[in-house]
Amino acid sequence: MTRISKDPEERREEIIETAQKLFEDKGYEHTMMSDISQTLGISAGLPYRYFKSKLDLLDAVATKLGKEFVRSLIGYRFKPGVDAKEKLDEYFRVIEDMGSTKLVSLLHRKDNSQIHKRISEASFRSLMPQLIELIREGNSQKVFDCPHPEETAAFLMHGAMSVHDMVNTENMHEKVEIVRELFYRVLGVK
Repeated sequence: MTRISKDPEERREEIIETAQKLFEDKGYEHTMMSDISQTLGISAGLPYRYFKSKLDLLDAVATKLGKEFVRSLIGYRFKPGVDAKEKLDEYFRVIEDMGSTKLVSLLHRKDNSQIHKRISEASFRSLMPQLIELIREGNSQKVFDCPHPEETAAFLMHGAMSVHDMVNTENMHEKVEIVRELFYRVLGVK
């Protein structure tokens, strides 16, 4: 077999992409590092030059997916004149729409609980600054009554993450509505 040298960053991304696909197809627990190297046609030890363990690789996949999720929310363009409450409603709609994708239903499988947990944690941490800004905006527009934006954002994100752990493909809509109602109450939506 001819050895193919690639730029280290390109190879690293290739390993992450392949791991993601295999985690989706087989589940995290049923994917071995050797499956990744075989799929790529590389030596069995090469993935370990980039990742100390399968868990380390899982973190890289989770970070990538979390960033994609956050980028889709942060990059969302609102119509002009939309107030903070309407933005919050739109965020919930986008989140629920994402919940119907194949990847999200795969993440809710038992054998993918590790990757699901890590993606959720990374996403929630990344969204915290946007939520704080949205709360401040809602306060200034007088559509929220929330005197402590930073603390409230942390409280809401941790609470949402706890409820998120209860979500499955059958109850997603119901759980999103419960979280939305809790956000409204805590934010003092008028």
